[in-house]
Amino acid sequence: MSLTDPSRDPRPRRIVELCVSMGLAVDVLGLPFKGKECAFPKIQRHLKLSPLGTGVQNKLLRRIWALCAAVSPVETLRCVFDSWRFNFKGWSKKLSDESFDLIVIEDLQLLPLAFQIKNGAKLIFDAREYYPKQNEESPWFNFAEKPRRIQLCRKYMVRCDTVVTVSEGLREAFKKEFGISSVLYRSTPSYVDMPVRLTDKDHIKMVYHGAANRNRQLEKLIEILVLLDDRFSLDFFLVGSPGYQSELKELASKDSRIRFMKPVALDEIIPIISKYDIGFFYYEPSTFNLKHCLPNKFFEYIQARIMVAIGPSPDMAELVKKYGCGVVSESFSVESMAEALNGLSCEDIDRAKRCCDVAAKELCFEEESKIMRGIIQNLIGE
Repeated sequence: MSLTDPSRDPRPRRIVELCVSMGLAVDVLGLPFKGKECAFPKIQRHLKLSPLGTGVQNKLLRRIWALCAAVSPVETLRCVFDSWRFNFKGWSKKLSDESFDLIVIEDLQLLPLAFQIKNGAKLIFDAREYYPKQNEESPWFNFAEKPRRIQLCRKYMVRCDTVVTVSEGLREAFKKEFGISSVLYRSTPSYVDMPVRLTDKDHIKMVYHGAANRNRQLEKLIEILVLLDDRFSLDFFLVGSPGYQSELKELASKDSRIRFMKPVALDEIIPIISKYDIGFFYYEPSTFNLKHCLPNKFFEYIQARIMVAIGPSPDMAELVKKYGCGVVSESFSVESMAEALNGLSCEDIDRAKRCCDVAAKELCFEEESKIMRGIIQNLIGE
């Protein structure tokens, strides 16, 4: 169950692939596929949710329903408002007579629906964020969204048979705040067998790919690049927020070493970024989730056999230091990150690339999926 298009969302897609590979008959509740359906695993049914409207009126209605869900004293009404807001109204009735063995839930707001249709099924909740602080920089979130998120964690998440999450920092937060024990299940891509490409000492190519979210402060990457010597260049592969992308392009317009490339399909990411030398993402810990993030791109850079360059984010820095696969700045500042990068030699980068080649064999879906496979087998006895 996902509020996204699971064919283009790496984490739920990999769980579907795993379940299919285990011989399970899989139904997927999610948005319509936008990619090539033939590339998606052969599932039993695709239960299609209606996409959210993008007009001003739709956005206003969703805000009203969010506020109603947050302040309503009755849980039944809260669930109704959530179903209107995320367009899964009516699915409880449609699926009420189904008999599932296992339900995997990818979004917090779908938990009430999962409990309404479980009929004895085991529930796995995939906590991809620490939800009470997901957008804590936003006053609206703190006022209207946060109360409902806390309600959902306390009423539903605590009752799931298994909770998995993406980093140790998030595990600790769920345990401390809600008493929820969870299993670390990282967002690793499938193993790719590829050679290590040596670095051109005169042209060190850096890359960033991902969503153009303002809270990631991607302008900091541009500020850092400006402080780097002429060996360095930076290419962005961005999706989302056209307005923010335009601002970034304007900010970078005076430096010809910065380019904005067309985004690529999920399956093309690793082959494309393998042509670079450094996977660059510097996130200052402006929010709890950014501080403890361990995102897809971190592991994709490793599979691409390119050096990882980050700030001292604890969950990522621990792995970089363990495997020697990158560089970590001394502190969270543009100047510190620039100093760390300027101090790199061609030999340093190639050494980190070779360490990525070792790490790629362990930090891959083939290894990580053993955790989820074990959880599923324990829950349903397959």
